[in-house]
Amino acid sequence: MININPAKKAKVGIIHAGHPRYWDQFKGSRQQTIDGAIRFKKMVETNPVDVVMTDLVDTTDLSFAAGKLLHDADIDLLFVYLHSYVASGYWLPGIKHLNVPMVLVTMPRHYDMEGEYITGTAVRFGSPCQMPEAYSAMVRSGIPPADYVFGEPDLDPRVQGEIDEWCRVANALAAYRGCNIGYMGHSYNGMLDMNFDPTGITAGLGIYCKMLEMCELAEYVHSASEGEVNAKIDEMRQIFDFVGKSGDPITNPATPEQIAWAGRCAVGLDKLVANNNLSGLAYYYEGLNNLYERIGSNLIVGNTMLTSRGISLAGEADMKTCIAMKTTSALGCGGSFAEFSIIDFKRNEIYVGHDGPHDLRITDGRPCIRGLTLYHGKRGTGISVEFSIKKGDITIVSLASDYDGHFKWVVAEGQSMPGRLPQIANTVTRGYFGGDITAFVRDWSMRGVCHHMSLCVGHCAAMMEKLGKAMGMEVEVVTRGMKKETKYET
Repeated sequence: MININPAKKAKVGIIHAGHPRYWDQFKGSRQQTIDGAIRFKKMVETNPVDVVMTDLVDTTDLSFAAGKLLHDADIDLLFVYLHSYVASGYWLPGIKHLNVPMVLVTMPRHYDMEGEYITGTAVRFGSPCQMPEAYSAMVRSGIPPADYVFGEPDLDPRVQGEIDEWCRVANALAAYRGCNIGYMGHSYNGMLDMNFDPTGITAGLGIYCKMLEMCELAEYVHSASEGEVNAKIDEMRQIFDFVGKSGDPITNPATPEQIAWAGRCAVGLDKLVANNNLSGLAYYYEGLNNLYERIGSNLIVGNTMLTSRGISLAGEADMKTCIAMKTTSALGCGGSFAEFSIIDFKRNEIYVGHDGPHDLRITDGRPCIRGLTLYHGKRGTGISVEFSIKKGDITIVSLASDYDGHFKWVVAEGQSMPGRLPQIANTVTRGYFGGDITAFVRDWSMRGVCHHMSLCVGHCAAMMEKLGKAMGMEVEVVTRGMKKETKYET
């Protein structure tokens, strides 16, 4: 599983409980209950999250103390680890008022049922006895669990996988908290699929849309020092290969003047993000042969470098896709701005990509920069970034909205395939999403998605479904686990 460390780590809480009447009846059972929780904690700690675990809870009063500890720690997700049977009244009251998703966990150890069994074995080794009561008690108390993880991790690797996915979901939830996504300029004129209600974004996702002005960015670009610009150009040369004209007539070598201007615009973009405490930015601006046009058309290098740090940017002012990119990035899968372009009907593959912003963390090689005499469908000239996504499993994710403004996630798992790619100063990836690409495009489009999406690595539909449970949002999976066995020469 590919795992890109998140820009913001979640705080994950663990409460563990036991039945006090067992302690005197079955020697060692209290410590073995604690040891089971410690075993679980170590599994959680393999993920890039901060863990807050309570002491053993075996009375109602201790549950209240544990709840206060978890509340004060400001956790993003709670695991309720129950080793063996424990009456729900000993632990549930303390977590009733925690406003976070909760996941029940039981991991009994395997023991030989053909050998000697003595009373108390299930208490010491763990059992599933408590889970129906725990689940029912939480539902009846108005805090239904988001999920239930059950199994013996030494025998079933899915247990660790479920824990890992929930930790990644916690990181996505943490990314939403205190999240300001800037909106600068306006959406590309006529793209009705991308228009949005800023208040609806806050109401539905808890993200604040901060309205920004081009004049602020222009001031940062204008005031950038030569030292700052030269340092940015040095950073660009460390990351990118600068290449010449390709077979596409609109490409050309990046000139020193274009490189310097892109570096200056990148410095200004960095300051805009820092001074407004942005977690992302959706932007687009059409000028008329003026400074704003020159800036707006030369942000691809800067926005790619920021996106690769977990600060997601989306072109054409597509706020919903910016949020999708932020989400897949926080899940540890990266997130590049993308759309469908050319279809290869014979191979059932579709080109997926865009002219920026991109995510360098998921490229399959060293990215390059080309000059462009025009940006297709836009004003201005400048330089752009070109690369393909890592070969192997990929996922596309869209944040869709309907007539009433309700949001849902739409997800499709596929595969990045080898093969010839056009050199057009865009990201271009050959995507395979099943054996009938015509049916896939129809099925994807009929979910009400934007024509853009977040393109990320790995298969993350299961994580998106968990995120949907945590957020109370619908998740539609169009394709799952798609892999193409037949390879061909590049």
